[in-house]
Order: sequence, then C-alpha cells, then structure tokens
Amino acid sequence: MTSSRVPTAVAYHELTKYSEQELLRNQRSLDFARKPSVWKTFPPEDARVSLVPWLPFPKDPFTGRPLETIPLADDGGVGLPEISRLLFFTYGMTAAVRYPNEVHLLRAAPSAGALYPTEIYVATRGVPGLVDGVHDYQVKDHSLVTMWEGDFWQDFRRDAYGHEAIDASRVLILFSGVFERSAWRYHERAYRRVLLDTGHALGNLMAFAPEDDLLVYPISGFCDAALNGLLFLDQEEEGMLMVCAVARPSDLAGTSVRRSSVCPSPMTRVSLADVDEHRLIQRLHDASAIPPGDAFSEGRLPDDTPLSLLCEGAAETVLGTDVPTFHVPKAILSRRSTRAYSGGTMDRKTLAGILAYGYEVAVPPEGLEDAGLPRVFDPCLIETYVIVHGVEDVMSGAYAYVPRTGTLRLIRAGDFRGRAQHFCLGQELGSTASAVVIHASDLPRAIEKYGERAYRYLHLDAGHLGQRMNVAATALGAGASGIGGFFDDEVNALLGLPLDKIVVYITTLGLPSEG
Repeated sequence: MTSSRVPTAVAYHELTKYSEQELLRNQRSLDFARKPSVWKTFPPEDARVSLVPWLPFPKDPFTGRPLETIPLADDGGVGLPEISRLLFFTYGMTAAVRYPNEVHLLRAAPSAGALYPTEIYVATRGVPGLVDGVHDYQVKDHSLVTMWEGDFWQDFRRDAYGHEAIDASRVLILFSGVFERSAWRYHERAYRRVLLDTGHALGNLMAFAPEDDLLVYPISGFCDAALNGLLFLDQEEEGMLMVCAVARPSDLAGTSVRRSSVCPSPMTRVSLADVDEHRLIQRLHDASAIPPGDAFSEGRLPDDTPLSLLCEGAAETVLGTDVPTFHVPKAILSRRSTRAYSGGTMDRKTLAGILAYGYEVAVPPEGLEDAGLPRVFDPCLIETYVIVHGVEDVMSGAYAYVPRTGTLRLIRAGDFRGRAQHFCLGQELGSTASAVVIHASDLPRAIEKYGERAYRYLHLDAGHLGQRMNVAATALGAGASGIGGFFDDEVNALLGLPLDKIVVYITTLGLPSEG
C-alpha cells in the first residue's frame, strides 16, 4: 500500500488512524509550556463593543451584577441584540471549571480537550451601534473587537461565488480553524477535531437561530485564498472553513436562494510513501481548497439514496420520526459532555427523539423542488450506525439507521459492550452507554463527488448532527458525549464495513451516572 497513489484525503485519513499498536509505540507527553491560547488577544486600545447588555439573563454572567439593556434604534433588521444572543448560544462561555494549574472556561459547544480551535469573526454592514467592518468574537468577555473597518460585502459576495444570501444579509458569521490549538494535543489527527468542533458550533447556531426568527445560510463553497486574504489570516496557522449569512425572513422576500453551497475542489493524488507525516494537516487543507478562477452558481444537490438502501431487507425496528420540542436555549446552556453513564436502559422514545432531532436538518425533502433553506452541506454522504447496549424493547446489537423512516435495520445481534469500550480507546463511556451512534462514509464516493473538499463537508456535517444529538439528549434528560478518538479499523470490523468506508465520528448516548 505504501507505493500506491491515492487522493490526499485518503492518505490523510489512513495516516491518522489510531491503532492499539501505534498508540503504544508512540506514547507522547504534553508540553504545557507550549499550550496555545484558546482565543486571540488584541491591544486594549482596539475598538471593542460589549455584547453583554443584550443577553437574555437578569444578571451579567461575567460580573453577577444586574443586567441593564442598552436601548438601540430598531429598524427591524438583524442588530446587536440578535448578534449577541446568536454568538453566546453558539460559542459563548457558559461555565468555568477550576483545575490545579488552570481554569477551563467551558463554552456552549463542546471541544475535544477544551482546546476550542474554532475562531469566530463577524462581518457587518448597517448594524446600529456597530461600525461596518470585520470583528473578532471575544469569548472571554462576550464582545466584538473591530479588526478592519469598511463595507466588504462586494468582496464576500465575489469570494462566495455570488451567493444570494450574502446580498440579502447585513451580518455574516465566519468560522475558521486555528490548527495548532488542537494539534498541540492531537498532532496530525487534529484536523478531524477542528472540523468536528466547528460543526458543533454550527449545530448550536442553527438550533438557536429560529428562537430570534432568524435564517442562517451556511456557505461552504468559496475561494479559500481570497477569503483568507480578505481576513489577513496566516494560512500556515489558520484557515476559513465556513461563512454563514444571517437574515430575517423578510430580508429574503422575493429572493431565489440556491439550494446548495457545496462545491467541489480538485482531487490530487499522492504517494503514501512520500507524504510528510508531520505536515498532514496543512497538506490536506491546502488540497481541499477551491482555487481562484473557479465559480459556481449552484452547488451539488444531495441525493439520499445511500441512506435509504442501508442494509435493505434486514430485520427492522421502527423508532419513528417525531421530532421533540423543547426550550433550545435552556438545553444549550445545560449541555455538558457526560463523563460517566450508569449503564442503565434508555427509554426507546428517548433514543427515537434524540435521533429524530439530530437528523431533522439533514433529511432532504421528497424531490428537491421545495428544498428551501440549506441547513447542512451533504449529510447524505454520511451513513449512521447505532450499537444498542440497553434500549427498551430493542434487541442488543449493531444496526444501520435510516433517518427518513426513523428505522433501525439489524446488522448483527449481540452484546458488544466490551468491543465498544475497547475501540473507544478503553473509555468506559463505550460500554456503559445505552447506545453508541457511529457516523461513517464511503470516502472514495464522497471524493468522486466533491474532490478533496469532501473531507471537510463530512466532518462539519457529522459535528453538526452530533451537536444536535447532544442538545436533544440534554433536553430529554439523557446524557451524551462525542468521541473523536477511536481505533478506526476496529469499528469497521464490528460493523462489517470495508476499509474504504471511514469512521467520521462517534456519539455515546446514555443515562448519566448520579455519582
């Protein structure tokens, strides 16, 4: 295999797999003296606008003092109050945990190792109380620091190939990945974590936006070099991953917005023997860029046929597709990654609700004529499997999940608690959970459709769906914890998947331990 030439994404995934032998052979210690900061810092004299006054709380969460709202001119558009709430419930600081040597400031979205590699910028025009320009979101005090003043809408529109939602909006939320924040701990596998963590943040953004009657259009097809250059990012350290246009429904009245922003990049082949294993992140990120000069009016449309055909003809358990309703802001604020499960049996309706809410944004409408708001990139490239350990009236075993019908199709019956714990790097979460949800994909098929950029889409979507399950589990009284580190090939073996199907993400679901 070392002499073969394969797509860069395939090489990256193959070379960043975990195996028991590899982890034993390459045990690494963390150099805390070199741990990167989890946020950017700016000089105190830089223009800064506090977003705290428009949080929906009686007290300032940073000082504990009564919160007094600052009145602003309201022209009916997206303004500072909406920006404040969107950012806080997407990525704001919601708790502090003290350790002997440091304090972890936890955010609304989970992050592997609490390293928070996602950076959020906000571009605005015509927002009362805020200068036109590009601003950095400062999580530590919930403020915006103005980086550059000016109206850059023509540039954003050009760099996103004329996406109509940009023209209709006056607020763009931009997500980048700061690679070293995760690479410090997870080395070259960190690119997977960066993408998943950014998907978590998108999951919160999309879940919360309807609370303020807002539409969010995630745009993934853009010219990387141009957009990175517009924000003056050091492309050796940071790369833009996603642009989200935010608008009121009235802003888009009469506007025909494309149904998909998912555009392909070129596909490049590399020799596994020649790949520098210490520059895998940069190599894949560069390979998955859409080069200058390309332009698209409509991205590729999703096709959910693979989701419908999973294990067709197998014994079925119908969970249903009823999407639960709950108070989303409360669930986001309450959500924490579960550290221990009781090992108890989950109510079948709870599992059904978690999966239905997770996939609500991902199942394409019948046909595509009324596809409407694009809320994910192409989740139809993702196959979902569920290992059931303890769910009421559901036989223990491994299943394929069909989102459109809310159906579990049996792959193999049996108790797989021990194997699940082992492939979760020995974490007891894998065995004491009630169910283990696994997102996988046919990577060669995804690359055939989207080139190297498929790797971004897969992980962003998996993180998005995983976060929706996290929020739903919290709301329904269950626990959830995402697992991005696992023995890749062992998961394939348990599910009977060929090795060209990759495991993208794992989410454990269960009853939190009271201890």
